[in-house]
Amino acid sequence: MKKVLVAVSGGVDSIVLLDRLVKQGWDVGVAHVHHGLREASDEEYTFVAHVAASYQVAFHGTRLHFQEGASQAHYRKARYHFFEDVMNEHGYDTLATAHHADDVLETVLIQLHRNVIEVKGIPERRVFGRGTLIRPLLKETKAQLIEYARKNELAWREDATNQEVTYLRNRIRHEIIPRLKQVWPTVVDDVYDTAKQVYAEWDRRYQSCEQWIEANVELGMKAFHVKLDEFNRLSSLERYTVARLLSRRYGVEVNEALEKLRTSQKDTGTYHLSGEWFMMKQNRVLNLVQRSAEASLHPIQVESLPAVVQFGKRTVSLSIEEGREGIPLNEITCPLTIRSLAPGDRMKLNVGTKKVSRILIDEKVERTIRPTLPLLEDASGRILAIVGVRVSDFLDKSDAICLRLMVK
Repeated sequence: MKKVLVAVSGGVDSIVLLDRLVKQGWDVGVAHVHHGLREASDEEYTFVAHVAASYQVAFHGTRLHFQEGASQAHYRKARYHFFEDVMNEHGYDTLATAHHADDVLETVLIQLHRNVIEVKGIPERRVFGRGTLIRPLLKETKAQLIEYARKNELAWREDATNQEVTYLRNRIRHEIIPRLKQVWPTVVDDVYDTAKQVYAEWDRRYQSCEQWIEANVELGMKAFHVKLDEFNRLSSLERYTVARLLSRRYGVEVNEALEKLRTSQKDTGTYHLSGEWFMMKQNRVLNLVQRSAEASLHPIQVESLPAVVQFGKRTVSLSIEEGREGIPLNEITCPLTIRSLAPGDRMKLNVGTKKVSRILIDEKVERTIRPTLPLLEDASGRILAIVGVRVSDFLDKSDAICLRLMVK
């Protein structure tokens, strides 16, 4: 039998959930979080502990501490971290929460208010940590749960903050939904049924897009690469879904960056996501890159010559000199860009084009240095040089004015 950890706040919803699961014979434990925000929280903690004891099930409680002004999302994240820790430590494979059909309606209205693409309510189950999160009460209304609690003479606690309208969810709960129910008595059930169908459709789309990712995206531990042409073939909803799946995989939101770089008229570009994460576009490839702050190398555009550019820890000098020892100016299309290596980079040599990665291997450039080397690219996308390592071979050397490169 599965071990189920039941999240019990002390409210009627979670008390009904606990009572149901115990009576159905589940192997149950109770988890309760004291948020330290209200005086009543002390009494609620004691109440839930006593309830667990009355059912003769394990009780796992904690008091969390938050900085003043923390958001509801911050509370929720900390709460679920605690649940996951308890599951791992005590061998629970399932977390049960007491969300119900009224919660689905509230969530759908919030999603509409925020103009999100995925208006799909709340799933009945999902992966959580090493196990599963289930919501056994999701089909039932709040009124049905209260009726059950009264019929079975259950005691519960009311959170006074649920009556406040400071938070959006509470405003929707107390000011909007009662009016909806007056003109649309079946709104809770109708929205639940519709949200369930929409969620199933999104689930099918996710599965399809996961298959597309496996076929078209080069995945790694700290980066992914996808060809721009392949990404552009997807519909807008498919692109959004792919971005959602990649964001979930790497733990950083990539959707906006993918869209901005995808639609940009420039051949190269960099979008800082957060912390050490960057999205880059080079050679019609979109790349997710993770770099330390010290090693972050943003592409730098050089509009005019001569120029001195700081690229990471290197200083790159571009000077114009007479003679034929350098890059002929008549071969260059400005503006120039100094950037780092990207998958698929190739450079023209006398023997034809050659992968830059292969050139670096042949030149015995240390592997750890390669990602930080500056490449010089002109406006046509042609790589003119791996600065300090190799310059592209040019057939026309008639121009007596050349660009000379130096790096320190």
